[in-house]
Amino acid sequence: MLADYKASFEAEFYLARLGLSRYQLLQALSDAQGIRFDDADVARRTAAVFNKHLAAIRPIPYTHDILRSQYGRLKLGVASGGQRDIVEATLTTVGVLDRLDTVVTIEDAGVGKPAPDLYLIAADRLGVAPRFIQTYEDSDEGVESATRAGMRVIDIRPYYRTDPANW
Repeated sequence: MLADYKASFEAEFYLARLGLSRYQLLQALSDAQGIRFDDADVARRTAAVFNKHLAAIRPIPYTHDILRSQYGRLKLGVASGGQRDIVEATLTTVGVLDRLDTVVTIEDAGVGKPAPDLYLIAADRLGVAPRFIQTYEDSDEGVESATRAGMRVIDIRPYYRTDPANW
């Protein structure tokens, strides 16, 4: 898809920016390669490609187990810099969307991580003070975002690593 823009998009580039919104990621790619992207076009094409591969999505170990064990005991939510349609499709595919009290995406906040907005909106919707919220993050931007929101953070990367070979 990005080849149409004559852009090179390596897994290492993406992994170094995991946690950024699509817009922020495209801006970083644009800055690195001097290429202009049509965000609406990329959003549409990203969703189309993503939907073709939904069946390959697997839950993140540990966090999925925690979510399942705390369902009905704690208020649960997701704060993601991703597109709502993609985030909700992912959560549906791994079988947890119906267990969440709120899902906050880039469309709700207008700004992605590392800004704290996504997490602060989630806390407000859950009716829970940020200092009482435990988060699980897989990116530097996410850790910074949750910390800036005043929440406790567990960095799950030591327990789970994205493998670009599986993409």
